[in-house]
Amino acid sequence: MNVTRQVVDSLVDQNPETGELTPWLAERFEISPDGRSFTFTLRPDVTFSDGTPLTSEVVKQNFDALASPASGSAGSTRTLQASGFLLGYEGTRTPDPRTAIVRFREPNVQFLQAASTTQLGILAPATVVRSFDERCLATNVIGSGPYTYSEWEQNRSVTIERRDDYHWAADIGFAEQSRYQRVEFSVVPESNVRAGSIQAGQLDATADPQPQDREGLAAVGAALVSRPNPGLPFVIQSNVSRGVLADREVRRAVLTALNRPELVDTVLGGDFEPATSVLASTTPGYRPDPDIRYDPRASERVLDAAGWRRPGSGIREKEGQRLTFDVIYSPEFYGNKPILELVQQQLSAVGIEMTISALSNDDFLSRRSAGDFDAVYYNVTRADPDILRSRLSATGTNYSQRPPDPQIDPLLDQQAGVADQAARHRIVDRIQTRLAEAGYAIPVTELSQVAAVAAGFGGIGFDASGVLRLHFEAGS
Repeated sequence: MNVTRQVVDSLVDQNPETGELTPWLAERFEISPDGRSFTFTLRPDVTFSDGTPLTSEVVKQNFDALASPASGSAGSTRTLQASGFLLGYEGTRTPDPRTAIVRFREPNVQFLQAASTTQLGILAPATVVRSFDERCLATNVIGSGPYTYSEWEQNRSVTIERRDDYHWAADIGFAEQSRYQRVEFSVVPESNVRAGSIQAGQLDATADPQPQDREGLAAVGAALVSRPNPGLPFVIQSNVSRGVLADREVRRAVLTALNRPELVDTVLGGDFEPATSVLASTTPGYRPDPDIRYDPRASERVLDAAGWRRPGSGIREKEGQRLTFDVIYSPEFYGNKPILELVQQQLSAVGIEMTISALSNDDFLSRRSAGDFDAVYYNVTRADPDILRSRLSATGTNYSQRPPDPQIDPLLDQQAGVADQAARHRIVDRIQTRLAEAGYAIPVTELSQVAAVAAGFGGIGFDASGVLRLHFEAGS
């Protein structure tokens, strides 16, 4: 997505600071009172990099392709999130070349924010007609963005070139033309090699500098640019259909046994934040939850009252059952393993044993979908509170394997149909409280996007979804 964002524009843009949605490829938009219909009036001056003009028919082709059964099939996992944004899609009407009216069977107010993401970025007709597998070849992707793909080598590098005829992002606060004519993205897995390459002048910017490398980067004048990801922070999500986490009191004890500031300070450093809600702090509708606190004595009282007895300083037991559970995770993010090892120590201090299973990404996704775990550790980035419905409701992915909860699920469905933002956020506030009380997903830390940028190379930042953006702000 970090490369795709430079090549593909979206109908709307989302302000990273306020969460406000503003026109981009569409010069204006409207939502129907019932939250089912979205009308976009397109700019008249947009072209794709192959010269094709943007029209309402192109928008229709894009959404029709993503909403087709093939896009959401088990064999098309690359498009699952995009097709998920379009659940209930009835179709797009095109009364004239500049008007696209997107219609859903049920209220779906999250769609407007989804229309700002790269997943629903608008592609040229020459790309839309290709299969989803063919689109994975970068040279087949034609967008209306400020850059075009020029070179691509699988798992090694991507090079993009600036479009000198691009000019339709000034209305959202960006310069009419990006400052860099050519940008090469190289795959360098080792953090210390990336950091050393900046210090040696071989790279101009690098993603994910690790804490131990940052002092050396600062010494050569490199700046750290960061933004906490919105959406679901890293959580321990319980499978409530089995094991000790089926006991709500155990989940409550885990919630208050975690010293989240210690996790961040010890493992991640100052560019990261402890989780303070089931929503990350940059998500519209977020508010900190007082129940998400460090209080090991409260954890011990809850476990004592629930009958979990502790022999000395060891692991608790109840009716011959040991208070233990296993958590599965993917080590894709460098902080996952050390974070979980420190969580393991914090839980042990109150008599809870947590074991840790690192899995390959494919095994992790397979077991998570099958519910083959006691708990799962993961996060999801999404700059809209509907992430709680898609990930934590009984009718969503439901990794908790739980039945419907009358205190939570009706509210999750209700917020999806409230177009008034203030009213919707009041519902989301209640949802956050009730999810924390139920302990289905126990927040741990937030994920941040961090880049180290060499001196003299400014203007690099992240959009509202935590995706790299090289189309620099005007005046930067």
